[in-house]
Amino acid sequence: MKEKIGNVVLDYSFYTGEDRYSDGDIEDIILEAFRDGTSERLLRSSSQWAVLYHLSDIRENILEWYPFDPGASLLEIGSGCGALTGLFSRKVKKVTCVELSKRRSLINAERNRKQDNIEIKVGNFKDILIEEKYDYITLIGVWEYAGLYVGGDEPYISMLQKIKGYLKPGGKIIVAIENKMGLKYFNGAPEDHTAKMYSSINDYAGEKKVRTFSKPEIEKILDEAGIGEAAFYYPASDYKLPDVIYSDDMLPQAGDLRYFKKDYADCRVYHFNDAAAFDQICTDSVFSYFSNSFLFICGDTEIQVPFSRYNRLRKRQYRMKTCIVKEGDGRRVIKSALHEEAEKHIAALSEKERKWKGTLSGIDYVSGEMVNGQYQTPYVDGINLDVSFYRYRHSADAMIEALKSLIREYLMPGEEQKIPFAMTEEFVRVFGDQAPEGEYSLPVTNADLIFSNFKIIEGRKPVNFDYEWVFEFPIPYEYVLWRAVYQLYDKFAAYLRPQLSQEEFAVKAGIRKEHLPIYRRMERKFGEYVCGEKGEEKYINHYEKSVFTQTIQFK
Repeated sequence: MKEKIGNVVLDYSFYTGEDRYSDGDIEDIILEAFRDGTSERLLRSSSQWAVLYHLSDIRENILEWYPFDPGASLLEIGSGCGALTGLFSRKVKKVTCVELSKRRSLINAERNRKQDNIEIKVGNFKDILIEEKYDYITLIGVWEYAGLYVGGDEPYISMLQKIKGYLKPGGKIIVAIENKMGLKYFNGAPEDHTAKMYSSINDYAGEKKVRTFSKPEIEKILDEAGIGEAAFYYPASDYKLPDVIYSDDMLPQAGDLRYFKKDYADCRVYHFNDAAAFDQICTDSVFSYFSNSFLFICGDTEIQVPFSRYNRLRKRQYRMKTCIVKEGDGRRVIKSALHEEAEKHIAALSEKERKWKGTLSGIDYVSGEMVNGQYQTPYVDGINLDVSFYRYRHSADAMIEALKSLIREYLMPGEEQKIPFAMTEEFVRVFGDQAPEGEYSLPVTNADLIFSNFKIIEGRKPVNFDYEWVFEFPIPYEYVLWRAVYQLYDKFAAYLRPQLSQEEFAVKAGIRKEHLPIYRRMERKFGEYVCGEKGEEKYINHYEKSVFTQTIQFK
C-alpha cells in the first residue's frame, strides 16, 4: 500500500500498524503545525525539547557542509520527522527513507511535500525488503538502537554488515552518535538514551537494548564488521544541534569550546567547569576521546572539509557558513550564504576587504576573492591570537599587560587615520542613539577586531582574516577595543572571574569606566541588528533548561 502527500511517496508494505518509537502527543502537534503552515511559529514559541530537536534547521549543520555527489542516491535509515531528509533531497538525486513510525513519516512527508525525489518506507529496517543499492547510507542517531530493533548476539556489528550489502561500490556509510565517554557525561549530564547519570561511563550496566561507544570501540567494531577505514569528525557541542564541526585534521584549541548552560534536553548538574576541562583536554591533544559526539564516514579515506562553522541564529540576510576546504597541498576558507537573502551580505565581503585593508599599519590582512557566489581566501596556518592569551589565564594582571602591549603595538591607528566621531543615521540604525562624546573614529572601521579573528605567525604581524562587520560610518574606536577586551575576558572567564570582574578587567586594560554602560548598550543594539529585535532569532534560548552547580563560580 502506498500513499502520496504532495510529491512524497509513503510505502506501508512493511508497516505492522504499531509505532514503536515516539516522543508522545507532541508529535501530533508537530504534524498539525506542518499541515497548517505554523511550524515556524511553534519552533519560536515552544520550550519543549522535542519541538527544538525535530523542527530546528540547526540539525542540518551536521552534514550540510559535506560534498555529496549531486547525482547520487541516499538511503536514510531512521529518518524520523524529516529534520535531515529535506537537506538530503537538496543534495542528492534520490532519497529513500526508512522509518519505524507512521506518524513521524507523515510529519516528514508534510514537511518535505514539495520535494519530488523522496520515498519513505514505513516499518522496521530489518523487515523491509531493499532491492537497490545506494551511494550513501546514513544512520544519524540510529546505530545505538541496533540492540532494540536488530537483535542477535552482535547487533551493532550485524547492522553495519547488513547495510554494507546495500552500498554501491565505493559507497559510504555515514553515522552520527554520542560518545559514551563524552565529557558532558562526566560532568552531570544524563545519558541521552537512558536518562541516567553515568550510565555510559558505567558501560551501560543493566542496559541491554541501547548503547553508545568510545572512539577506540567504534574503530574496533568497524574492523570486525569488515567496513574498513572511516574519517572522524567532532560536532560541537554534539551532533544534535551543532554549530561547528571539527575533524581529526583540525581539532579545537584552548578557548574554543564554551557551552556552559547550553542544555536543551534535560536539567543538568555541573560538577566542574567544563570550559576549563576542555581547555586542558585540547591542550593535551586528547579531545577526540572526550568529544561529546562523533560523526564518522565509512569509506572516506581523506578529510576534504576539515572544519565548518554555522551562523543560523541571525536574521536570514546574515546567515552564513564558513568552511575550511582542502585544495591541492593547501587549504582555502570559503564563506557561503545559507539563504538567498544572505547572498548580498557575502557578495559585499570583497568590497569591505578592499576598503578596510591597510587602515591599521600594525597588522597584516588576508586577501580574498568572489568565486561562484562565495567569498574565498587562503587559509592562514597559524595560532589564533586569542589562544595565545591562554598562558596568562591564572594571572589577570599578566594577561592585561600582554593585552595592553598588543593593542599599543598592533591595533592603534596612526594620527592620520583618526577622525572625530559624529553620530550618523547609519550609526543609529546599527548601534543605537547613544555614544560617548569626544571620541575619535576611523573613516572605515572593522567593528569585529576580536582576537579570534587574528592569526599569529612567527615573524609576521597579526593577520586579520575576517571583514564581515566593516562599516563606512564613524564608530567610536574605543568601542571596537572594548569589544576585543570584553570577548577575551568572556572566553577566559572561568579563570579570570575569581580575580577580577569584567568591568575591572576592562578598566585596567584601558577602557574608560564611564563609557562601559554606553558600550554595553551599543553592543545590545548591534546584537539586535544582527539577530533581530531583542535577539528574536536566538529562539534556542527559550529551550535552555535549569542547571545547578557545585562549589565553583560560573559565568
